Amino acid sequence: MPAGDAENVAENATENPAEIIAVIGAGRIGRALAHRAAVAGFRVVLEDLIPTSLESARREIRQSLDDAVSSGLLDRAVADRAFARIDCATSIEDAARRAHIVMETGPDEQESKLEMFCLLDRICLPNTVIVSNCHALELSDTAAKAESIVGMYFSGEHAEIHCSAFTGARALEVAVRLAARMASSYHITRDVPGGPNPSPTP
Repeated sequence: MPAGDAENVAENATENPAEIIAVIGAGRIGRALAHRAAVAGFRVVLEDLIPTSLESARREIRQSLDDAVSSGLLDRAVADRAFARIDCATSIEDAARRAHIVMETGPDEQESKLEMFCLLDRICLPNTVIVSNCHALELSDTAAKAESIVGMYFSGEHAEIHCSAFTGARALEVAVRLAARMASSYHITRDVPGGPNPSPTP
C-alpha cells in the first residue's frame, strides 16, 4: 500500500488494538518489521528486555526513515509520523497486552518457539493473532491457541504467508491484511492442501 494511503488508514486507528502491532524483539528482524509496520500506518510497540537495544533500534529506524526521505521514497512528513507511531516496551507482557497483533522474531529453533508461543498464549488479549517469523509452524500444535498462529516473512517488498495445519481463517485474514499494507505483493503457502481461504492473492 502506498504510504499516503496508509496515512489515511491510520488517522482513525490510533487507539484501536486491531491497528496496534507488538513486535517482540528489537534485533535486526524486529527493527525492520517495526519500520515497515509504522510506514504502513500501524502503531507499533517494539519490545526488548534490554533498554540499550531499544535505543539502538530507534536510532537505526530513524536513520532508515531519513535515508528513505533523502532517496525520495518517502515524504518528510510521512517519515516523521511513522517514527512517532513507534513506542517501546521492556517486557513482553507490556507490549502484548496493548495489541491484537503480535509479531514475534525469536530464533527459529524448536525450544525457543515453543517457549514463546506458550508465553504468548498466557498473556495476549483475547483474539490476538500471533505472526511468527519462522518456517517451522508445525510447532504451533504445541500452543493452546494454535489456530491464532500464522507465519510471515518478507523478502524485499514481497511477503510470504505460511499457514500451518492448525492456522485458522481469522489468523490468515489478518496476515493477508498485514501483507497488503506492508508489502507490494504476497503469496500463501500451506502445510496441507486446502485449509482456510482468504481473498485472492494480488
